[in-house]
Amino acid sequence: MKIKLRESSFFWVLLKMNVLPLILLTLVITIFSSIRFASSMNVETKNGLVNLCHAVVILYDTVYEGGYHIEEEGEDIRLLKGEHVLSDHFTIIDSIREETGVDITIFRQDTRAVTTIRTDSGDRAVGTKANQTVVEEVLRGGQPHFYSSTMVEGVRYFSYYEPLFSPDGVCVGMIFVGKPSAQVEKLVFDSLIPIIVFGMITMAIVCFVTGRFSKKLVVAITKTELFMETISEGELHTEFDADVLERKDELGDMGRYLLKMQKSLQELVEQDILTGLYNRRSGENLLKQVCEDYRNKGIPFCVAIGDIDHFKNVNDTYGHDCGDVALSEISALIRKHMQGHGFVARWGGEEMLLVYENMHLDTAVSYMTELLEAIRVKRILYGELEFGITMTFGVTEGNDRKVEHIVRDADEKLYEGKDSGRNKIVYGTAVS
Repeated sequence: MKIKLRESSFFWVLLKMNVLPLILLTLVITIFSSIRFASSMNVETKNGLVNLCHAVVILYDTVYEGGYHIEEEGEDIRLLKGEHVLSDHFTIIDSIREETGVDITIFRQDTRAVTTIRTDSGDRAVGTKANQTVVEEVLRGGQPHFYSSTMVEGVRYFSYYEPLFSPDGVCVGMIFVGKPSAQVEKLVFDSLIPIIVFGMITMAIVCFVTGRFSKKLVVAITKTELFMETISEGELHTEFDADVLERKDELGDMGRYLLKMQKSLQELVEQDILTGLYNRRSGENLLKQVCEDYRNKGIPFCVAIGDIDHFKNVNDTYGHDCGDVALSEISALIRKHMQGHGFVARWGGEEMLLVYENMHLDTAVSYMTELLEAIRVKRILYGELEFGITMTFGVTEGNDRKVEHIVRDADEKLYEGKDSGRNKIVYGTAVS
């Protein structure tokens, strides 16, 4: 049976309760990880630039002796280190740029004297000015500074600036080391992709597992609900889904309790309390089904009405309790006899309806003859009392008439047997 989940189904509630928090948690973890990683990359970039700047300073100190100072010759202003004019030498910074991918600039005051940065036309950006904020904080303030976003010739940089001092302590320029922000951000993004992909895969797996678990759970609940609905509509013989009964959780326990409830309801609704046989209502329903099988499939059957002979005398002589014992023991004997042959119902008082399924009249009479002999030899014990019981049966072969007509035919044969001496089986025109 295919279970269709309603829009208001518990399934969707479970998914919302499990999947939505998971999605939110994954997003929070991803965002937090991204921020933390980006922050770590900024710190790492800053440390790298600071270290590289110090390395450049040491390298220049090694290559060129003397301190930094400025010489003015007319309108020509030059930055020198010792006796060497730095604007004439690009080899050092170009080689570092080639190895590290980091741009380097040495400023003469606020003007680029030596740089690896190029303009849009491809020329070195020599002679261009530094950012005014940098000038105020580094050149005039005399303090190194790291910037996470500075614009240089239209390109955004992670940059580190350090002031350059002359031997007499005057700030004569700055050294800049910087890495284009796009490169750092690409590195961050490329590093975050595995984290994001792993988070999404984990989320998808958990959602899939949660969805399957929730669906199985809700399907089991829905099957239980349908079973209870069917039972409430009076269909007490409906079967409970085996998959639910095999569960080892509370739903499986509930299913097993429902089966016990079903059995109890069947006993209350279908069985006669005293004898344990089907009651008349259940007997009529079962007989209607047998008649239906005969009409649709041609399955033969026979119907018998039996009555305990002189049962009133048993009640009057020994009491109703003794009569109940006799009725119960005879019913148990008949019920055992009918196993594999059909069913028996208490029809009223001491009358019983016997239905032989998939059986013709001669075969049914043969079985009934054995039953009648077993009843004849049966002894009823009640306290110190011991007595026997006999019964009379009227039997008719099933046909396509209405149920009440078939039962009436068997009942007429029963009374024919009573009128002719009891303790016998009457069928057709014969008597056994």
